[in-house]
Amino acid sequence: MSSNEENVTSYFVLIPFIGTIALIILWVFIILGSFFASFGATEQNMMDRSAVIERLKAVETVAVKGDAVDSAAENATAPAPDAATAPTADAGEIDGSAITTATCAACHSIGLLESPKIGDKAAWEKRIQANGDMDGLVKSAIVGKGAMPARGGNAALSDAEVRAAIEFMMQ
Repeated sequence: MSSNEENVTSYFVLIPFIGTIALIILWVFIILGSFFASFGATEQNMMDRSAVIERLKAVETVAVKGDAVDSAAENATAPAPDAATAPTADAGEIDGSAITTATCAACHSIGLLESPKIGDKAAWEKRIQANGDMDGLVKSAIVGKGAMPARGGNAALSDAEVRAAIEFMMQ
């Protein structure tokens, strides 16, 4: 083997080694460049961080009785209304149509999951018979039945409002 052939062979061995070293040097420059580029933008980084912190804040906080809370939160609780002065709503004053539109129509307008459709008197009559009477049907709606959550998914509804919505849907 001549010395030229030995030199060519040694170059082929050095090429991957030199390429690997060049790649490592390139990565080091990229990492160092991004590291030093962030030094000039501390003000911008703080603004970004404060925006992220603001977006991650809790919507509201819950104070459990007995926990240490500030006096403003303790004083913010309103006294319970007196039963004698609390307004009562007659069934005639409650708008069953509005309640049905806001809470019940999503499922009962199309009969989702075999729920009785609005205005389908035969389907509603079957539900009344299955629950004994209208009071049983209202109790069933209040506690939830099958796929329907309690109070149709609106926990703010009173018993009278649930009854008014059912009566409206039965018409």
